[in-house]
Amino acid sequence: MRKQLKADLGLLSVTVFWGSTFILSKLTLLEIPLLLFLVMRLGMAAVILDVIALKQIRLLNRKTLLHGAVLGLFLYLSYFFQMWGIQYTTASNAGFITGLSVVMVPIFSYLIFRIKPSFNVALGIVLAVIGLFLLTGADLFSFNSGDFLVLICAVTVAFHIIYTGKFAPQHHVLLLTAVQLTVVALLSVSALLFYDFSQRVISDTAWWVVLYLAVFGTVYPYLMQTQMQRFTTTTRTALIFAIEPVFAALFAFIVAKESLELSGWFGGFLIVLGMIFSELSVLHVPFTKKNRQWKSQ
Repeated sequence: MRKQLKADLGLLSVTVFWGSTFILSKLTLLEIPLLLFLVMRLGMAAVILDVIALKQIRLLNRKTLLHGAVLGLFLYLSYFFQMWGIQYTTASNAGFITGLSVVMVPIFSYLIFRIKPSFNVALGIVLAVIGLFLLTGADLFSFNSGDFLVLICAVTVAFHIIYTGKFAPQHHVLLLTAVQLTVVALLSVSALLFYDFSQRVISDTAWWVVLYLAVFGTVYPYLMQTQMQRFTTTTRTALIFAIEPVFAALFAFIVAKESLELSGWFGGFLIVLGMIFSELSVLHVPFTKKNRQWKSQ
């Protein structure tokens, strides 16, 4: 269980870096068009990781290529449908609906692999979903085509988490992640075939930000996810990732002084509380109805 706790902490570090990317991406998109921005970030990440993985190239086999391609496809589809859907819905709705992957992961895990979440994790999921709703301020009473597209994004995110957990123990982590990001980068480049960026001038600051996003927002997170999901469950991974909007709100406040209403901070508290509940099973501290108190085993 100690390995699982360390894995969960490693995944938590991923959400910190991902949280920092939101405000930086928002500011950079004022200068760089979205499609070009994605290709720059993902392409740079793929090149960096491929160079690092060259020393291990002799271990690359068909199975790693296949599984890496599957994960890369899920990851690309999540980017694609979120990017497409957010054009027709609000950012708050997109954030909440994408976060619903925290519910989809245990459902799909049960339907596909018959894996049931523990009581603590199930309770954590409920708290996280309520927290996400409050944090994002989503309005789902007028569900539209954009919301549906983002819902497809959430499904692909869920499958990416599930199959990362399934494939990661079977492969060299560095090679599997490198193949995955290379596939995402190649698919992203295809979207630029009809895009004219010959007149685009990009500042040095923007290049440095994209480099940060490539290394700490892409290479590190997916390497860490692939490595750490070998020692924890897919459902707990999804629940930990649900805390990402909390860090995004914190960085937005620190960097751009973006304010958050009281309900949003309370939502963030519920998400953190949900993650804590899920970790109680790792720490062997279950809740017993008999005496209504926490008791160590």
